[in-house]
Amino acid sequence: MFLANVFHESGGLKYKEELACATTKCAGHYGPASRKGQQYYGRGYIQLTWKANYEAASKDLYGNSSLVDNPDQVAKDDATAWATAFWFWKKNVHSLPAIKNGQFGASINAINGALECVGGPNEKAKKRMSHYSKIFSIFKCPGSPNTSGCQR
Repeated sequence: MFLANVFHESGGLKYKEELACATTKCAGHYGPASRKGQQYYGRGYIQLTWKANYEAASKDLYGNSSLVDNPDQVAKDDATAWATAFWFWKKNVHSLPAIKNGQFGASINAINGALECVGGPNEKAKKRMSHYSKIFSIFKCPGSPNTSGCQR
């Protein structure tokens, strides 16, 4: 599940910065800028968004506010991009009952549900599900991939 979401969020491990915001920085889209003008749009292998997530990840991973002060570190430093992806997964996805029951759609709901799971899976969610099914097959996982759980 983790790998399929990372693959989708990063465009196949090509991007660590939200494409729509790479040039514009999406000013105001994810809340107000910091006092230093930092914007908290998606960065990392699982796109970390919103200042509250940068604050929590920074505190949990480094015991400081380094990611709030320099959110570009998540996109520019590969170790930080991975650390925040693992942090987000552990904090927000891994322990959900539906995840423990193998429902891949629940991981989409936890990561991007408001954008991809309202009224059931949209085309972006279906693309994630396709990645999951392919990875499931490549790793020769037993049974069939369960894509349920993407609904709000």
